[in-house]
Amino acid sequence: MPVPNTSSFGGQEPGRVTGRRTYLPSRLTVRAAAWVVAGVLRVLTSVILANATANASPNVSLDDPRYEELSAMYSQGILDPYLGGLRPLTEARMDELIGGAGAPPGAWWFAPVDRALVRVLAARDLERTYGSSVRPRDLVGLIAASCEHAEGRPCGPGAGLYTELDSSVGYQDWLSLATRLRAAGGNNTYDEGVTLDRVYLSATLGPLGAEVGRDVIVLGPSARTSLGWGDHAPPLDHLRVSTAEPFELTSSVRASVTYVLGQLRDPQTFKDSLVSIGRGQVDIADHVEIGMMQLLQLGGDGAASLDLFDFITEHIRRGDASASGSDISNRRVGFDVAIRSEAFGGVRFYYQLVFEDWRDRFHHALRHDADHLVGVELAALGRDALVVELQKTGVRSQEHTPRTTGFTNAGRVVGSPLGPDAWSLYLGRRVAMRNLTISPWIELVRFSSDTYTFVVDGPISRATRGTSELRFRGGGRLRRPFAYNLSLEIDAWVELVERLDFEPGVRRENVGAALSWVWRPDFTFQTRATTSRSVRRPLARVTRDRGTGGRADRAD
Repeated sequence: MPVPNTSSFGGQEPGRVTGRRTYLPSRLTVRAAAWVVAGVLRVLTSVILANATANASPNVSLDDPRYEELSAMYSQGILDPYLGGLRPLTEARMDELIGGAGAPPGAWWFAPVDRALVRVLAARDLERTYGSSVRPRDLVGLIAASCEHAEGRPCGPGAGLYTELDSSVGYQDWLSLATRLRAAGGNNTYDEGVTLDRVYLSATLGPLGAEVGRDVIVLGPSARTSLGWGDHAPPLDHLRVSTAEPFELTSSVRASVTYVLGQLRDPQTFKDSLVSIGRGQVDIADHVEIGMMQLLQLGGDGAASLDLFDFITEHIRRGDASASGSDISNRRVGFDVAIRSEAFGGVRFYYQLVFEDWRDRFHHALRHDADHLVGVELAALGRDALVVELQKTGVRSQEHTPRTTGFTNAGRVVGSPLGPDAWSLYLGRRVAMRNLTISPWIELVRFSSDTYTFVVDGPISRATRGTSELRFRGGGRLRRPFAYNLSLEIDAWVELVERLDFEPGVRRENVGAALSWVWRPDFTFQTRATTSRSVRRPLARVTRDRGTGGRADRAD
């Protein structure tokens, strides 16, 4: 059912269009068409790039320490910009960047355990919804420190234990099928049972990569928070076509393109809503990254109808900007830039801007209706690292009318976990010792309950000033590697809340802790390959301790 509109923005209460369905292509049709296109491109690419590397492999979990090593290598100037604004990376791409590709896979290969995790956690984390009686919001979801940047895992108040098992299977260097199973038990939301957290089929040939299934995606240049689509969102059911790595246009310019078509998981105002995401990035020389993205939420059971032509043209122009029951889509448009400065020891500065809506009075949108993120990352401070982020979200960030569940997937916002009308200052440090890594952090967060008046094609003005809510957070992570690619991780955090839910004098203390054992073995069962389908570049081979992200070079 549609969520009642209790917003102070003056929009109408959305209602379902009875007897009507969205005339978008079905998921099966869309996926089939996309695979046909991908197949044609694959043939063309194989003709043009007969010696190109083909390498399908599972994606590397976002919590893998090797991402930290890559950031340090880029900061030191060892690597050129390598992400193209998209994570996660594949295992093959990760190996190539860190030191080299291994031997070609057999005809069939099977990795029963790519990664295994056992985590015990407990939290006293009083949940607060984005909307409240003091300040209603057209947005579902919770503000909870234990849930932020958690990729949709069980979180919130309570205690529990869960395990995760990543496995993969593939054929030569053409295809890879990967899964993650999670079994959780405990009280409250931790009593999840056994779930298939993600399953996806991926393929890579030359400059092209494709993936279909349920998986996480992170878009943008940020070291921690992504305003467009980040690691706060649960895995998305989607089809993705992208460049497998930044594609060389000239000797000093490379480009990356990503397109994602996904289906958002409930709760949604319009069941089976779609999300269409396009992102492009240009890397200039070896230190400048410029990106642009658009996120479009549209369709769904009971939403305004549109045909294939409407679906395409809605990406270029809005068919209806009334913010009423006939509104076709919810659009977010973003820009970002990242610069690495050798003059300051390889420090990387980045800025991300995401508009909630376009309007004639651009300065009003820039001030009130956009999310801003400024970040500084020094990933090679000796063996240590430092990240500082200052963010401010728009007064109705990720909200929408009539889609009053907002820009969410499985009940969690897809961009900044802070939600609307908030700002925060974050400082994180990583200190590497001989056999130990300590990562302390602190954060100051402020939420506002001010209300605003929006005039179509007109100004945005503050209507009332309300009480603010303050949160003081601090915590840290300890990571200790052991033999056989096993590591121990301990997380702890504390949060002091002032004026909870915008009520003067109301205070709360939240606290949480987790202990995790992570095993990242490096073995694969293979059958003998009859032919080799790829020519691999003769890069340096490395042996890795995947528990620490460290490496030891050795000659081929």
